[in-house]
Amino acid sequence: MKKKNRIQIYSLLVIMGFLLTLGNSCKKSDDPAPSGEQTVNFGALLDLTVYNPENGLATKAAIQFALEDLNRYAAAAGRDVTFTCTFADTKMDTTVAMNLLKNMYEQGTSMFVAGPSSSSELKALMPFVNQNPLVVINSSSTAVGINYAGSHIFRIIADDNFQARAMIKAAVTEGVKAIIPVMRNDIWGNSLLQGFTSGFLAESGFIYPGATYDPSETSFTSLANTINTQVTQAIATYGAENVAILALTYSEISAIMTAAMPFETLGLVKWYGCDGNAQLKSVISDNTIAAFAVKTGFMSPFIAIGSAWAAPDFAEQLSSKIVSTTGVVPGAFALSAYDATYIMGLAFLEVGSANMDRITEIIPLVCNSYAQMGISRKLNANNDLHEADYLFWKVFSGQDGYYWDKFATYMNVTDAFVYRWPQ
Repeated sequence: MKKKNRIQIYSLLVIMGFLLTLGNSCKKSDDPAPSGEQTVNFGALLDLTVYNPENGLATKAAIQFALEDLNRYAAAAGRDVTFTCTFADTKMDTTVAMNLLKNMYEQGTSMFVAGPSSSSELKALMPFVNQNPLVVINSSSTAVGINYAGSHIFRIIADDNFQARAMIKAAVTEGVKAIIPVMRNDIWGNSLLQGFTSGFLAESGFIYPGATYDPSETSFTSLANTINTQVTQAIATYGAENVAILALTYSEISAIMTAAMPFETLGLVKWYGCDGNAQLKSVISDNTIAAFAVKTGFMSPFIAIGSAWAAPDFAEQLSSKIVSTTGVVPGAFALSAYDATYIMGLAFLEVGSANMDRITEIIPLVCNSYAQMGISRKLNANNDLHEADYLFWKVFSGQDGYYWDKFATYMNVTDAFVYRWPQ
């Protein structure tokens, strides 16, 4: 029997056993019994065209593969349920996202998976979601402090307190004494910088004022000039080898690097990124930008699925399928969209109807025992992933051009930053 088939059969048996156990422990006498053929439609609010369309495309593919597996599972379990999904492009705009959510809800969609893609969108949608019989399993919002116990929103990605710790450990391990931040001025950028600043100062580091920009900004010449002045000062005080630029950006990182290139000083220090720019195709598809990323040792953390040495078999297989379908190498957010979809499906099958109160009760129980991707989706008291490790991705140059590769792993439990190769 092929390894892939063994994994699929094993996964099916694990999930079937999980549902049986969950049903015995949680089933209430007033739960409606499933009857007749049902089509259950999820909604997915994604950024498909603006800030990171590659991630949107990979996320959409992951959801579609999850639906295929869910439908096979439902059929094997003797359930007349077909899961489908309606996709909508929010363009990462809060107003667009709100209008799409309301329209889809009015048309009968009450369960949403994966999206929205940004924390700003999710925060904007939260009041409507929590005031109506809706539920969201999100796989990409990470801003600190926007979710809470009793919310109808479940984030199977850890909040940025964990990412901040990973970035701090990386900087300290590499001997960085001073940071010049470049920050997208929204709830995500602000909360991530706040978490990083408090922790880095506790490690006796120094944070310069840096520069912020509005999410709608497209020209970064002034920003580059501002950080050049601060980097020059930092080098004079700490030495170039002990100074780094911290870029808390989305895809704007490419334009920011382009604006930085004329300033020789900005190419003398390390550049660190974040999960908003890790594995971006735009960083490696332009040779000039990619060369600058290599020169500055640009690396970005992403929530870990596996480690820098190996990824779980299921994640590897899903990643290969997404690449074959879309041409895009999926990041952790896209892969996690599979889990968001599958968890929602399992919760629905347990309840047997679109009873949102019961589904919101069941989702944490499903998450507590779910690790299909090789990462536990156990939630904390605020309905967010309870903990996470991080992979650091770095840009390299090879015979076939520039590429991203795993460089190090941050292990949360031990607070360790471990290089993939000896340094």
